[in-house]
Amino acid sequence: MALELILRHHRTWIISFRSKCSLHSLAFVPKHNPADEAEIEQLKHFLKCRENICVLTGAGISTESGIPDYRSEEVGLYARNTNKPVQYQDFVRSDQVRKRYWARNYIGWPRFSSFRPNQTHLALYQLEVPLKRVCVITQNVDRLHHKAGSRNVLELHGTAFHVMCLGCDNRIYRNDFQTALAKLNPNMTIVSKTIRPDGDVELSQVRRGEKNHGLISILLAASVA
Repeated sequence: MALELILRHHRTWIISFRSKCSLHSLAFVPKHNPADEAEIEQLKHFLKCRENICVLTGAGISTESGIPDYRSEEVGLYARNTNKPVQYQDFVRSDQVRKRYWARNYIGWPRFSSFRPNQTHLALYQLEVPLKRVCVITQNVDRLHHKAGSRNVLELHGTAFHVMCLGCDNRIYRNDFQTALAKLNPNMTIVSKTIRPDGDVELSQVRRGEKNHGLISILLAASVA
């Protein structure tokens, strides 16, 4: 009965959510066909008959929170520009790549870290209430499952909320790293705030001026023009 109420509440809330949600938060939701009654009943039956539930999520679950995915037609990041994420091999090989990566991430972090879970994240958390053993395996680094309250979350690609030095393995919270970067870059200016699924933004140019610790590039006098 508890699960029935959760599913019914979730479905009713989604209708209200879509009518009240800002155009900004729905701007990255791809075109899709709504689930029909048979599919909803099939899902309800599946959840009721199982004690252990494992859910795999990707970038699509966070689009209604305002974070775009990469590959959706028309609204995905690749549909709107040709820039690709920084590859690990390029990051460790090039000081310029590291400098640009951290400039982009520094500019994008305040907005990326402020995103809130949507009703799909909250519904997955609510599945834990009727004594269900729920495991969420996510490809996302946005921590929205944690913000929703889910306790058993496996992050396949890690998290954007911690930073580790590749030279000495020192780990710090991303918010603390943001504070350090802000002190070292008082004149950093924002050119673009096109957010990416990994928390970066698109920048046009980064000037010289950096200090390296291990393989983390800490910008000292960088600015964006």
